[in-house]
Amino acid sequence: MSSVQLSTDERIGRHDATVLASTVALLLLVSMASVFFGSAGLSMADVLTGLRGIRDGRSATLPVAQIVLLRLLRIVLGVLVGASLGLSGFLLQTAFRNPLADSYLLGVSGGAQLAVTIVALLGVPAMAGFIPVMITAPLLGSLAVLALLLIISRRIGHDLLAFLLSGLALSYMLSAMYSILVSTRPDILSNTVFWSWMGLNRASASAMLVVGIGLVIAVPVVMGMMRPLRSYLVGDDFAMNVGVNVSRTRVGMLFISVILAATDVAAAGVVGFAGLFSPHLARMLTRRTDRSFVVLTMLMGSIVVVVGDLIARSVSASEIPLNTVLSLFGAPYLIWLSVKARRAV
Repeated sequence: MSSVQLSTDERIGRHDATVLASTVALLLLVSMASVFFGSAGLSMADVLTGLRGIRDGRSATLPVAQIVLLRLLRIVLGVLVGASLGLSGFLLQTAFRNPLADSYLLGVSGGAQLAVTIVALLGVPAMAGFIPVMITAPLLGSLAVLALLLIISRRIGHDLLAFLLSGLALSYMLSAMYSILVSTRPDILSNTVFWSWMGLNRASASAMLVVGIGLVIAVPVVMGMMRPLRSYLVGDDFAMNVGVNVSRTRVGMLFISVILAATDVAAAGVVGFAGLFSPHLARMLTRRTDRSFVVLTMLMGSIVVVVGDLIARSVSASEIPLNTVLSLFGAPYLIWLSVKARRAV
């Protein structure tokens, strides 16, 4: 290998390391801001008192410590959910070779939500023997939607906007079915609506465990798939010529993305647009699709969700749903992406 090539690789490596370090620093900064700001109106002294109370084991008796502890739980869950959504968005956009793909926009999250609603209507307990129903239900709902998306994708080919519109139509259909089911049982309306839009306000160790398990399973698999993924992005013919099993690679990406989307819905309800934002934000900082890009995408997802949660609980006395906040910024960005994609045709 020439010295010029080595110099280029070293320069790219230093750039990637700098970008990752800066992104981690930004995530730490917004996380610290989330500890100190919120609708409770705590001063900096109150927050520090709460942190000392948590350290001393007085979180159960000290009100400010309870508030600060809840904020810390929300931050940790937000980091995990954001990383999971970012990775899921990257996999969906790669699998469909479509920069507009997102689990929320394409109805994958809606399928998970509908499945959980059906389980609630049937009165199925959270655990059926050794089966965690509240994880299995959204997973099955997401897989069903994924099957429909694959059928749609084969029918319409590579038309990005047609695919997006089909996904949005599917999402609206699932939302309508959800509304019909809920209207048949007004007694569970408040619980299901609150669960669907809960965001991070039910942050707990169990919710973190659910999302964490999904990431522990998905991240090593995705990191091991980076070489075939890069070939897959070039095109099916090229990927097959270099020995990549295209069908297996595509199905693997989609299955992992569905697992991640299902765990996110189980832990934080429906959270939209974070999976769409994250790969695009990462792409602004690097053009390479490698392991560092995957990590950067996950970090961007964490930042988006933590910042969104901070806004959701800071702009008014009553908390705004996280999905509403992200949709407020996501919808204009989606319009811009759609216009950009149309001009590129």
